[in-house]
Amino acid sequence: MEIYGVDLFDITFRGLHALMAAAWLLFDFIVFWLHFKIKDPNYPLDSRIERAKVMHGIDTVVAYIFLLMLPSGIILCYITGTAIFTTNWLSWKHLLYAIIVADALYLLPISGTALRNLKAIKDGAENIDELNHEIKSRMNQAMPAVWLIWILVFAASLISVLNLKVPKGQDYIFRKTTAQVESINHQNHISANVVSDTIPHRNFVYESNVHKII
Repeated sequence: MEIYGVDLFDITFRGLHALMAAAWLLFDFIVFWLHFKIKDPNYPLDSRIERAKVMHGIDTVVAYIFLLMLPSGIILCYITGTAIFTTNWLSWKHLLYAIIVADALYLLPISGTALRNLKAIKDGAENIDELNHEIKSRMNQAMPAVWLIWILVFAASLISVLNLKVPKGQDYIFRKTTAQVESINHQNHISANVVSDTIPHRNFVYESNVHKII
């Protein structure tokens, strides 16, 4: 369906895909902000538990967003005529996505551990110091993985932006396709041949005129 020459189906899925990436980063930032108080043993226990519940819920939402980005990306490839497995820049995104999956699987249990330990403390567990230490150490260990995800999501987004296509015609915005480059080179080659064929003719005319004058 098009309005004023714009494919609404194309624009809708581009917008959804971009929105999911933005939401993913935003929710990850919220989780990052929440974790400071959750791991602080001097912060009120009930507030820590509430924050841990929110963090665990956000992690679940992020997991669904993460899963939905794959089919939306495949649909975008179909709409824009981009080969899924034979496009170089898309292959790099596949690699980044795989690393993010492995990273997310490592991070997923950490919010659950925090919530479980805090509930145990509230229920009167005797090893409070040990449980608090586990929460803090696990969250501190997770920080490099969190930063890695942010970097990889930013890199994948940058790759996507640099390889955006115009909705109408599906030509790349910021670069030319291999076929376009070859076409330009071919035209330049033809132009060069025309110039080289013209120069000897001009020299011949010039020499003829000089001969007539003499």
